[in-house]
Amino acid sequence: MQLPPRYWSAARDGALLAWGWSATSIDEATWMARDRLTALLAALGSGTARASYGWVPPREELVHEVRADDGTLIGVVTRNRYGADVLGTDQLLIADVDVPRGRTGSRVRRFFGRSQPEDDPKTVALQRIQTFANTHPHLGVRVYETYGGFRAVVTGTGLAPDAPQAAEMFGQLATDEVYAHLCRKFHTCRARLTPKPWRCGMHRRPPEWPAADAAAETALSDWLAAYRTACGNARTCRLVLASGPSPNPQEWQLIDVHDRATRITDEQLPLA
Repeated sequence: MQLPPRYWSAARDGALLAWGWSATSIDEATWMARDRLTALLAALGSGTARASYGWVPPREELVHEVRADDGTLIGVVTRNRYGADVLGTDQLLIADVDVPRGRTGSRVRRFFGRSQPEDDPKTVALQRIQTFANTHPHLGVRVYETYGGFRAVVTGTGLAPDAPQAAEMFGQLATDEVYAHLCRKFHTCRARLTPKPWRCGMHRRPPEWPAADAAAETALSDWLAAYRTACGNARTCRLVLASGPSPNPQEWQLIDVHDRATRITDEQLPLA
């Protein structure tokens, strides 16, 4: 996989804003921003702005690179627009399965010896994932409960996130359609590692990154410090089940990054 852009720059014309990015320098990002703003203004003048604005990668700060023993980049941790850390990788498939919040709350009671209706949303979703695992015994399947449903990490596929066979597997797992679309668009599967800020008491959005000046940089640093403190009262997911063959060393390395950051062993903490 490729590293996300390290450098970002904005170009403005009144209310119009265009971002430029670069893997090598802020000057190159600035040049791109100006070039894209010029193209946007021309497109607005001709009535084709939507078609001409172009593709933009996620504007996220690179927090950590995950590299195999031989130096190969196998994953990145970035900070998304609302301040949470996110793992991105093309080495394994990660399915985001949303479930309407209902009777189960944050626990899958049926799978822990307590009676639960057959049509309970989380019960149905977990049974679907188990069916997938049973019909693909050659694959490893790790299932995590999240605040909004489940996360299924599938190992041993050898598939790129944008491969047609990956799309079929996402469909079998009832993966969130928007999430699956983004996996195809950016050729990367993603997993949020830290809680959503508003679920752990942080109701103010973080200042925009990259910071425009020193004052904005300080504000962002202060927000991140408060967020890290708030994250101490919650975790992101917990492991529900694991089946199939063991992951290969690179997959295990990514899973270890995921499991440590999401604090799956802190059973006393609520999901957020």
